[in-house]
Amino acid sequence: MNLTLSAGQRAAAARFDELFGEDMRDDLRRMGNRELGAGAIAPLDEDETDVRQAVWQTFCELGGLRGLTVAEQVVVAEKVGAALYQSPWADTAVAIELAAAAGHDDLGARMTDGEAVAVAVRERTGDEPDRPGRLDLDGGVHAVRQFVAFAADVSWFLLAGVAAAGPRLLLVPGDHPGVTWRRHDDIGRGDFYEVTFRGVPVADVVELAAGAPAADAWAAALVTARIRHAAQLVGAAQAALDETVAYTRERRQFGQPVGSFQGPAFRMADLSTRVHAARLLTCYAAWLADEGDDARLAAYEALATAADLVRSAGTEAVQLHGAVGMTEEHDAQLFYRRAAVDALLWGRPTELRRAAAALLTEAVRRR
Repeated sequence: MNLTLSAGQRAAAARFDELFGEDMRDDLRRMGNRELGAGAIAPLDEDETDVRQAVWQTFCELGGLRGLTVAEQVVVAEKVGAALYQSPWADTAVAIELAAAAGHDDLGARMTDGEAVAVAVRERTGDEPDRPGRLDLDGGVHAVRQFVAFAADVSWFLLAGVAAAGPRLLLVPGDHPGVTWRRHDDIGRGDFYEVTFRGVPVADVVELAAGAPAADAWAAALVTARIRHAAQLVGAAQAALDETVAYTRERRQFGQPVGSFQGPAFRMADLSTRVHAARLLTCYAAWLADEGDDARLAAYEALATAADLVRSAGTEAVQLHGAVGMTEEHDAQLFYRRAAVDALLWGRPTELRRAAAALLTEAVRRR
């Protein structure tokens, strides 16, 4: 494994420098934010919807979904995380991977060009993505899914579930009349929904896989999804640390910068070490995936580490900024809020470590 960025990684990062640069940062970090209780069903206003769609289209045109290796996706994901950019990227990337595996290259091309997808896998809020919820196919597609991102905006839902005959992976049109949604209120002020599929005719659905192939395809897609998400959390943690370091250099107490005192300095140094460690774990997992090796264990470890890290980074950002860090105008509270939700999206750290322990135990038994 080469620890320096490849030419492909540098090129991927350079393409997104302007989109995720300082000029766009404040707008991206607050894009889609809504107060708690601000309309569970009402969509965003028209102007904000147009802006968000324009940013998404730009992201797609820059190649965010086109032909990137996992290692190249990691450098893009760090930029996405640093900007706290809420988008259907992660879910659409999963759908493109599954569509390609199923031979639906035409659908994959449409998604690459901007037809966004939302993954619908959790039947209950606390469910893990490894265990898709129930799916009833009697008289049409019937299911309820929680914490589905961008349900109001996407062209497709990737519905993962377990029916009477076994696992299924289905693509359901986003505008189908049999699909309804209701927005969740969450501390991160994200764009998550409860989605109900009620009697969607099977003829209107694209089946990507069924039975054992569906289970295997979903498990493989989760590996790369977790690597991407780990990188996104590392990017958010790095940005939170950068903001905190900059503030403690400027904020003075007793005639000295706050960052010069041992307590804050040691806390930021510890956080910096953890950021570098999480980044290395994530890059290692991406390298394994690109080499065609089994990256499951590395993906579990990288995401569990990054999830713990981003919550620590958000907490430290708020605490070391003091009272100003809790105000709406400051970004510190944004990192704290988003970390509370984003850290759990592709698996809780405790469950990820449990899965990693099971793999290690299995490896020992095989010796």
